[in-house]
Amino acid sequence: MSRLLDPLRQAFHSAIPLPLKYGVEYRRCYKRHRNLQQWSRDEIARYQFRRLQAIVDYAVIHVPFYRRVYGALGFRPGDLNTPADFLQLPCIHKADVFQFGEEFKSDEFERLRPIKTVTSATTRDGMVMYRSARAETIRCAIVWRHWFNLGYRYREPRVQLTTALASADKSAIHDDLSENCRQIDPRAITFELAPRLYSSIREFRPRLIYAQPSNLAALVLSWRQRQLAPFRVPIVYLVGEKIYPEYRDIIADFFGGPIREYYGNRENTASAGELADGRLYVHADFVHLEFLDDAGQPVVGAPANIVSTGFENYAFPLIRYHTEDVGIDRDHPAQALVGFPTLEIVGGRNKDLLLTPEGLFCPYMASQLRDVGFSRFKRVQLEQTAADRVLVRVEPTADFEFPRDLEIIENAYRKYLGRWFTVEVAIVDTIPPSDYCKNRMVISELALQELRQQPAF
Repeated sequence: MSRLLDPLRQAFHSAIPLPLKYGVEYRRCYKRHRNLQQWSRDEIARYQFRRLQAIVDYAVIHVPFYRRVYGALGFRPGDLNTPADFLQLPCIHKADVFQFGEEFKSDEFERLRPIKTVTSATTRDGMVMYRSARAETIRCAIVWRHWFNLGYRYREPRVQLTTALASADKSAIHDDLSENCRQIDPRAITFELAPRLYSSIREFRPRLIYAQPSNLAALVLSWRQRQLAPFRVPIVYLVGEKIYPEYRDIIADFFGGPIREYYGNRENTASAGELADGRLYVHADFVHLEFLDDAGQPVVGAPANIVSTGFENYAFPLIRYHTEDVGIDRDHPAQALVGFPTLEIVGGRNKDLLLTPEGLFCPYMASQLRDVGFSRFKRVQLEQTAADRVLVRVEPTADFEFPRDLEIIENAYRKYLGRWFTVEVAIVDTIPPSDYCKNRMVISELALQELRQQPAF
């Protein structure tokens, strides 16, 4: 009976076009930003600087952190007159947001209808911050503009494997009928559930799959292990991590469509999307990206730190925010598809798979750490040191409780990985970055070797 009612439910939820459901402000923002990408380089640069002036002036007046920090430098509203003035403002870091989080809230915080969010597990887990309702509306418009540029349209079937669902059942699959989106909890990407996910995704016939590269690569490899047939998906949209060539090859080979990358962050200070020419275009009407060496000097054409500013989040502004990602400023190439600058991501958010006796496995980090409390550690890293051994490194904060928290982490990871590995937990002073990586969350040279040996279909 339920299946018979599905078409009726779908018709009910999709009766109103999505742009109308999103609201008049979304439609206005989408139209404006759709046109903005066709502006000339000079027009976009002028627009960017006006937006920088607006957010900086607002922050100095309404946001305690900037009023204090900029005020100590003698900086006042109206003092930002040239790009050189902007470079004199200090960069902020995640540690500042952790320490002074309340000071980043505007004194008009409630009026701006803030939406609470938590950053992902790539650096300091669980960093709480906020995005204004208007900033979120514009972000939605920017994403849809990118999807339209790729050929994806409203309510075409989409599969997303990026969000932990509220259901206690980690294998749950939820259909958002309004969006025509099948949402799959990434914790469901296991050897046991792989065949079920294959049937669910293939039957849904998505035109776009939205996933992290490590999760999707692990899922594809499980399907291949079971000799499940490839099927075509027109657009595979990869987010949240740097894409290893090994991941890209395996995913593209299975789905037969183009791989498109999106670079962004939960803080809404970084946003860039890959287009049909293979270039990653900065969404320069939404964010401002700088590429700086360790001394704070601009760098073009070589790896540099990405420092970002979001234009629209007046509830919780992050200005000259160090993303801890590394990229290359590729400037404005000849024959660009839109009027925005381009970049190349060199490193930042990398996650290897683990090689188990059953195959390659993508570990889900956050669940094992929630009982400790995200305020008690800075970083966690898994390294597969042998075929049957995993080392868990933990960089604690001053709040870390010995031996309680150590015992919780040991028990959690031994329960999670013990069927394959002997698990050792080490408390370390620091987890250093490697290969331009702010935190390589999972390291396994064995898994990468296995990936490189995978035959094509």
